[in-house]
Amino acid sequence: MAFNDIITGFRVQSNEPIDSRLICEDLAARNAIPTGARYEGLQTYVKSEQKIFILQGGVENTDFIDIADGIVANGSDSSAGESGYSHTGAFADKPLDNNYVWESGAGLSYSQADVDAGKWKVFSLSQAVHAAVDNPYWSTPTPTGNTGIGLFQGANLPANVTKLFEFDYDYDTNYPSSTGTGFEGTTGRIRLNDAVYGDQLRVRFDFNVIPQIANTTVEPALWYSNRNDSDDITFTFPLTAQPIFYGQGTVGRTFLNRVEISAWITSNEDVNALTLPAIKSDNPVIIQPLGLLVTLIR
Repeated sequence: MAFNDIITGFRVQSNEPIDSRLICEDLAARNAIPTGARYEGLQTYVKSEQKIFILQGGVENTDFIDIADGIVANGSDSSAGESGYSHTGAFADKPLDNNYVWESGAGLSYSQADVDAGKWKVFSLSQAVHAAVDNPYWSTPTPTGNTGIGLFQGANLPANVTKLFEFDYDYDTNYPSSTGTGFEGTTGRIRLNDAVYGDQLRVRFDFNVIPQIANTTVEPALWYSNRNDSDDITFTFPLTAQPIFYGQGTVGRTFLNRVEISAWITSNEDVNALTLPAIKSDNPVIIQPLGLLVTLIR
């Protein structure tokens, strides 16, 4: 990199910034700064937000953070332990022909064969569905414009956490010879790589159940695989929640469930874990997965 040394002082008489990158009217203008004109540490004041943003860890739009959060992350503020969260409705099997909304009675079948096998049905996420459904519906505060993160576009994440979902993760690509883990054929994952020891993971799984037989019990869970530092899967198990019972008079009706499931983050294998929501049932049911609210509590 070439530099021109300044060996004498100079006086600035203009009332405009000497560098056009230093002040932007809004987030769109900030995001329009050419990538080739960016560097880690670049700071810009965004008038519409009344905030200073800094590029940290890269030069993409997703690498802009509120400089106040950067101060928090370095331990200079008492709010450094604040929790945060992200939400998505990007389940891979949502219908394409109804604006990604489940029609009455439609959904994913948990069959008698699944019952007989005692199968945990694991629900995938999708990058394409994320782009279609995870769009802010509000104008104040101004959405960040950072896509690929979740509904809130990273606005409510804990310090030093870039995202809590990885929509384009393909299990079969990463583990082409895998068998028997339950993740085979799945896409997407809840991403814990930026969690720290001592965090508590809390996932609210929203889904509809349509019982097909009376007196059915459905078990919700996070299907969970610990991994070591080499990404080898060491142990796979369900983190279960309270079973849900559907008695007489429930057949064919739709029931909304908002189930909370928690886990601790206390080792590298937890930070590197793979996890997605899942259910198991003792009778055939139809499931309509709706949304995930993922929170890291500190």
